[in-house]
Amino acid sequence: MKKLLLGMTAMMVMAVVAAPSASAQEAEKADAEKKMEKMEKMEGEAKDVHWMKGTMTGPDSEPENVKYAFKKTDDGAKGWIVAQNDEGETVKMEMRDLSWDDDTVTYNWSPPDRDDLVISCSLHTQDDGGYGGTCTDNQEESRTGQMTIAPMENEESR
Repeated sequence: MKKLLLGMTAMMVMAVVAAPSASAQEAEKADAEKKMEKMEKMEGEAKDVHWMKGTMTGPDSEPENVKYAFKKTDDGAKGWIVAQNDEGETVKMEMRDLSWDDDTVTYNWSPPDRDDLVISCSLHTQDDGGYGGTCTDNQEESRTGQMTIAPMENEESR
């Protein structure tokens, strides 16, 4: 009987120790809710925008496929660069100071969590009807990269 009581006591202690605390469970739940809200917000915004595809080529790197989302608002055009980060997560970077006319698209943007790094892009109309050009960062070396924008064929491409 003593062994049985000791065994049951040990199991109860292990269950209490192994069970996540209420605060850990709440933090996990809050994190999951925050991710869901972010996804729902991105999905809602995605319905009201015009999608285009393109590429981003950083200094000394290979081109990466990106998507662009553009939306007309009462305050003018808004735009975002949508790409995958190194962990495979979708990130959305807002284009600031966006200006678009028939011949040129100009904008500034910053990578996630890097407000100190501002990349300024000036893309010009290409023979295929898309846009392409150079982007320069605001750092001392003023490194350059390339970006392109081409119309997306259809909505399923998102």
